[in-house]
Parts: sequence; C-alpha cells; structure tokens
Amino acid sequence: MRVLGSWVVWLLVQALVCAPALAGGLCLENRPIRFAHYDEGGVLYSAGSGGIDDDIQRELERRSGCRFEISLRPRARIWLDLERGDLDMAGSGVQNPERDHYVWFAHYVVEENRVFLGPSVPDQVRSMRDFQAHPSMKLGGVRSYSYGPFFDQHVAGLMLAERFYPVADAKTLFRMFAAQRFDAFIASQFLSARYFKLLHMRAPKRVEAWDTAAPAPSGLVIGKRSFTEAQARAWQALVHDMLADGTVLRIVNNYLSAAEAQRSVYKTPASGR
Repeated sequence: MRVLGSWVVWLLVQALVCAPALAGGLCLENRPIRFAHYDEGGVLYSAGSGGIDDDIQRELERRSGCRFEISLRPRARIWLDLERGDLDMAGSGVQNPERDHYVWFAHYVVEENRVFLGPSVPDQVRSMRDFQAHPSMKLGGVRSYSYGPFFDQHVAGLMLAERFYPVADAKTLFRMFAAQRFDAFIASQFLSARYFKLLHMRAPKRVEAWDTAAPAPSGLVIGKRSFTEAQARAWQALVHDMLADGTVLRIVNNYLSAAEAQRSVYKTPASGR
C-alpha cells in the first residue's frame, strides 16, 4: 500500500509540475493548429503566390515546432470561425474592440491606409467629414474589413446612411473603382503596391492621408477558444523575437522597397512585450 501511495503522490506531483508547461506551451494537444489565410491579393497574401503572411506563418511553424493545417477562407468567414472556435489562427488581422472579445493579436506590420479619390470628388473635399457632407458620394470597401479606429467609425456611419458599396475582395474593389461604381476607397500600401500594377490601372491623381493617427497595427490572430492566455503570450513573445532579430523586416523587404518596408514593420513598444 505504501508503494502504491508513493506512486500516486509521484503522479500528482508530476501533473502539477507539467500543467503550467502545457498551459503555456505553443502547440495544441493532439491536433494541428488550423491556420487560415484570406486572399487579400496584395503582397500580404495572394493565392498561388504566397506573400508576407505566408512567409511569417512558415517561420512560426519552424520556430515553434507545432503542426499547422493551412486553409484559404473568405475574410468574413475567418472572423466568424475564430469566434465560434472553428479556426485557431489567422494572418494579418487588424485589432478592434469587437474582435478583442474572441481573439488576441501579435502585431508584425502596420497598415498605412490612404484614401483614393475619383474624379467626381470635389477639390474642397479634404477629410472624411468633408466626404460625409456630400450625401451623393459613396465609399467602396471590402466586407468585414477593418481600417483602424479612425476610418472604422466613419465607415460605420456611411453604412448606416447606405453610402457604402461593399465588395467581396480587393481585386473587385479596384475594378469597381475603375468602373466608377463609387467615388473613393481606402487601401493600404500592401494592396496599392500590387493592384494598380496587376490590373494595369493608373493610380488616381488624388491619394490623401486623412487619418492623423498612427498606422493601424496588423498581424497574427490567435483564437481565444483554442488557446489559453498563457499560450497566447507565448505566441506574442515568438513574434516579438522575430521582430527583434530582423526576421520580419527581411521578409517584408522581399515584397516592398527598402524604405517602405522599414515603415511597414511594426515597432514594439520600448517598455517590452
């Protein structure tokens, strides 16, 4: 009985010792991490040719030693699946209060959103407030896309006023703008760097920076239904290390000019992780 009792005590001690390690580990138990890309079509990810997100995911897989199961899903479905727990991770997500309820973020790039204005927009329109003051004008955008706090609040107002023209993807957004289905749209450097060239389009004469806040951080999205908070912190630390050792910058340099790559990489706060 003493031997059996000692054996039980040993098992309990081992369980207590191993439990924190399991909770704070990177991998999921007994299955691969379900990771989804959305076909942004720009340099972040494009089906068939990869992109920044694809390179980041491969490096995360290499460093963590975890198994990944990769899929391509529509942007709106990705957020729904993350909320339901039908997906574990995604790339290039912009943080907002609604999403904070069901995911954590580990930023690695920043999106510098600019407003691309068509010829129908009067010269005196120089801000989102000016744009909203012209009730006949419409803004185009991709469904379920977040542009950061500044633009998101204005987009929400335009949607309520039925002045938002939703499209399924970025390629359609650029094509519909060329067809003058709407008067303006918002896009980051990751989209504009690719699509005007890909679609043989000329950039409009007016491209303006109306958001006075810092560029919107974007990066790894970690599902709260799949990972513990300790695990999320471990993934955030891994992304931080990739930023600190220059890996993220080297990846982004493969897709943007050196100057633009420097501006596009997320700068971690000086206080640490």
